[in-house]
This record gives sequence, structure tokens and C-alpha cells, in this order.
Amino acid sequence: MKNIQVITRGNVVNVSINGKLHSKNCGTSKEADELFKLVLKAKEDPTDANVNNIRAYLNEKTRVAILAGLENDPETGQVFLAGFNTPIPDTLVEVIKEYHEKGYPMEAVINFWKLLMLNPDVRVREDLFEFIMTHDFVLTDNGYMVVYKAVYQVNEEGVDTEFAEFLNKNVLKVKKWSKNPNKYVVYKEVSDGELFITKKKTAEKWDEKAKGVEVLGVLGELHDAMYVAQEEAKDIAIPVFTDMHTKQMRIELGVPVRQERKECDADPRNDCSNGLHCGATKYVESFASYGKDTRVLVCYVNPAHVVAVPQYDHSKFRTCEYFPFAIADYEDRKIDIVEQAYFESDYREYEVEELEIQLAKIYEEQLPIENAQKAEPESRPMSELLKIVEQRLVDLDE
Repeated sequence: MKNIQVITRGNVVNVSINGKLHSKNCGTSKEADELFKLVLKAKEDPTDANVNNIRAYLNEKTRVAILAGLENDPETGQVFLAGFNTPIPDTLVEVIKEYHEKGYPMEAVINFWKLLMLNPDVRVREDLFEFIMTHDFVLTDNGYMVVYKAVYQVNEEGVDTEFAEFLNKNVLKVKKWSKNPNKYVVYKEVSDGELFITKKKTAEKWDEKAKGVEVLGVLGELHDAMYVAQEEAKDIAIPVFTDMHTKQMRIELGVPVRQERKECDADPRNDCSNGLHCGATKYVESFASYGKDTRVLVCYVNPAHVVAVPQYDHSKFRTCEYFPFAIADYEDRKIDIVEQAYFESDYREYEVEELEIQLAKIYEEQLPIENAQKAEPESRPMSELLKIVEQRLVDLDE
């Protein structure tokens, strides 16, 4: 039985629920009257629904939680995804509120948080969303961050990657048109070998010999060949890249780039330290040189893999893994920002394998994700981590 007491004076309403006092300074007498009536209704009929209506009026985060189907701890004011006990950061709660009020789809934001819940460092869980809101980052429907990485291209002399780069650029272009790359073909002019794309149904009507062209294949299918093993991609020289700092890494499109998390520095006070650096366009545009071998890669980052959001240089962050999937257009010191999800299915396969490994670790009572150097220690119970991993696997299986 809930014990509810209330007193009002002017625009101030004081409410006691089971001995805990809540005070609300309402903006107008009308708001004070509305709250007072809600309390009287709950006092007469103290159902959970009526009491929640009071709490929603008293606390904005509680109101957001109730409206968006989240859970709220009235004692601490913390908001949670239903069924979980990892608190959602205030910035993310505000975005969920805005999305709910405007009727925006919340899939990307909720999936981002489900991934971020897996991150073992509480500082990253608290700071990452505010960081990406400050800069021009995009989230995919699966919750991955779309980020950028400046690299050098290092193919051996004589290796021609022009065809692979043409495929990559035109798949991005077609996707931006919201079209299917498998409905386009690649063809070349016989006279000079210059490459073009056109609709598949258009090319089917051609007399290639009379037109002086040769159709090389379906754009999407040719592009997919870049994501198979090198020995299988016999007709396509795949571009190879390296990092601009050590120049020792081998980076290929469609292959995750990884560093042991335990080797990464999680201290947010250190701007440049151990870890894989990715960033917003501002960071990459200032870092990339202008040599002919410089490229800007578009990458996915799983929020679970972020190890540090530096306090001072807020255009970049450190992660222990990124997934390069495209070469961005980079001209006149500006990046053509990619704003849509393109190759999530490729990265999803890697994530499922990783989640299954994490699940096996939990069953053996081990932490599913090791922490980086100088990270805040994981303090959540194994039962919470188990729920998070299992739910993500369920989501990916749907």
C-alpha cells in the first residue's frame, strides 16, 4: 500500500510517496493545479499507473522513460533499457525523448546503446554518445558508428587497382541513389578502355560490337569479389593500405583491423596514445596529407570496441577495432560524407562470431571483453553482461 501525502502553496507542490519527499516548483499555477489533481487521484487510488503519472510529472527523465517504454529508478532518477541495469547517459535519454516526441524511428539509437552497454569502461559508456552528437558522425540501423580513417595506399609498383577503386566508388554512388548495385552493369569503351556504369536493362538492349563497348559484368557482383579471399579474386587487384603513423599495418576493405584491447590506452586525458585512431571529418581532413597515395577510408566502429574518448581533442577517439568498407571521395581537403549504411551485413557476420566467443567466456565465468590499460574496472554482475550479449545475438538473428 502506497502512502501519499501532498501540500501546495502558490506554484510549489510538495509530494511525499512512502515517506520520500518530492518538491516541484511549477512554472504556472495551471501546472501546479494539474500536478495537485494527479496526486489527489493517486492518493485515492494508489495504483502503479497513477503513481507513475506523478513521478513523470515530477521528473522529466522519468516522464521520458515512461513514454519511450524504458524503465526508471525513482530513487536515483536513472533510466534503463527495459530488462537491463546499465544506466543510460542523460544525453542519450534526451535524444530518445526527442525522437519519441517527433515520431522518429529509434532503431539506430537503441541498437547503438545495446552495443555500448557491452563496453566494459563506464567512462566510454557515459561519454561516447555526447561525443558523436558533437561531430558529424552517423549511426547505422545496427548501431555501428560511421567514421573515417586517413591511410596510405601501398600496392606494389605495377599492380593496377584502378578497377577495384572504380567499383567501390560507383557502388557508393548507386547506394546514395537508393538503388541496387546489381541492377547496374560495368562496361568499357573498346577504343580507350574508359570505364562506365549503366542500368542493366539498358545494356541488355545493346549491340556491344556495333556500339564499341564491352560489358564486364554486374556492378554489385563485381564489387563483392573484392570481399573474398585474395586467391579467389583472380581478376581484381584489391587495393592495400597502411596506417600513416607506423606504416606497418596491412589494411584491406572488408577486413576488420584489430589491436589487442589490453595494449590500448583508455585514459581520456591522453590525446595521442596506444590504440587505433578514427575520427570525424574534421580530424581526418586535417591529418590527411595531400600526396597521390593518400586515401580516406569509410569505416564502421562497434561502440563496444571504443577504448577512449580523449578529453581535449574531441575530433578523434581510440578503438581496438574498425571495419573499413569504402574509399571516400576526398577532394579540395573535404570528404564526401557517407550518410547511409552500406555493408552492415559484412560486419554483422564478424560481430556474431565475436558475440558467441563472449558468450562462451561468460559461461566460464570470465569477463566477455578484456579491458584496456588504465580503464575503469568492470563492476557489473556477470548476469547483466549475459543478458546484454544474449539480447544482441537475438537481435542479429531476427
